[in-house]
Amino acid sequence: MRRYLIAIAVALSACSAALADTIGDVLKQIAANNLTLQSAAHDMRADVLDVKATNTLGGPSVEYSPFFTKGYSGVAESELVVSQEIDFPTKYAARRKQAQMQQAVGEKQIAKQRRDILLQAQLVCLDLIRVNQTLAMLRERLGNSDTLLLMYEKRMEAGDANALELNKVKLDCMEVRTLVSEAEGERTALLQQLKQLNGGKPIDVATTELPHYEPIADFEQYRALALASDADVAVAQTALRAADLNLKQQKSEWLPNISFGYRRNTEQREAINGFMVGVSFPLYSNSSNVKAARERRQSAELQVQQAQHDAEAELRTSYEQLQGLQQVIDHSDVKLLQESLALFKKALQQGEITALVYYVEINSIYEKLQRHIDLHCQSVKLLAELHRNEL
Repeated sequence: MRRYLIAIAVALSACSAALADTIGDVLKQIAANNLTLQSAAHDMRADVLDVKATNTLGGPSVEYSPFFTKGYSGVAESELVVSQEIDFPTKYAARRKQAQMQQAVGEKQIAKQRRDILLQAQLVCLDLIRVNQTLAMLRERLGNSDTLLLMYEKRMEAGDANALELNKVKLDCMEVRTLVSEAEGERTALLQQLKQLNGGKPIDVATTELPHYEPIADFEQYRALALASDADVAVAQTALRAADLNLKQQKSEWLPNISFGYRRNTEQREAINGFMVGVSFPLYSNSSNVKAARERRQSAELQVQQAQHDAEAELRTSYEQLQGLQQVIDHSDVKLLQESLALFKKALQQGEITALVYYVEINSIYEKLQRHIDLHCQSVKLLAELHRNEL
């Protein structure tokens, strides 16, 4: 299905904060520098070590008992017992497999967390590109307004314009400067979000080009491939396999624990040496542990079903929104809007229309251009979400 969809690739220019040629370079930096991912990796390694520590032999037990009696100086009798208890050998192998499966669950959880963080970073990058486009449009608009302001000030001096038209030009310059300030504030906030995701290291995104994408030719085929690689579903499925192994392990816990050791008894300096062997059966606790493991297994199975339903619902929702946005974007004629701006400006300069009429028309055009920028960015963000499991 990848041949039906173009992977997101946003060019990021070199900047004073950090150098990045593509969005892949940005995500690579964030994957290496993100503190949440680093913390999760340490936690997973600690959990693995904890599991390994529980599957080792306990320490040997040493007991010494001296006995005293009347008429005898010192220790009349004594008993020394050195013993070691071990689980039934097959239990260690079962626990080792369970530990390996728990490690696999942890790795899947980290992969999911990594995907979510990189998707968040990708969406922030796309928002930055949207703001860059808006700023480019506003600065061009502000330049035109400044040019018109100089023209109307000269006309006012020559008596070819009135104060109402001059004030309208001045008000538009004020309004555009306000819009530029707001967009720059949004850009600063987005860069701060990207910096936080990158472990406190700044990254700048200067391009104004959004990536092109192709429509999904066959949604059902795409859905099947996407669900097969979905990170949430993978976590739930791995947890189910871990629950199966845990149930199997708990069923084997009825096997006895074995203890063996050395025993020495002394009586008035006469020593008797021997060995001791014993077994213990977990008759009372094992039944409840098996029932608990069975309940956890059923819970894990339901979580797999829920993860599949949620993933499919998200895919369908994003796909349907993308289809609707694409229809709106296809009906937007940006070239016509830009040509209209040039024609209205020429008409104003030649005196064919007044400034009041000019600003009514161009404000409507700029609103349409801004809406096109917003919708185009939103459609690419939906595409990024559809591709999130490729991160």
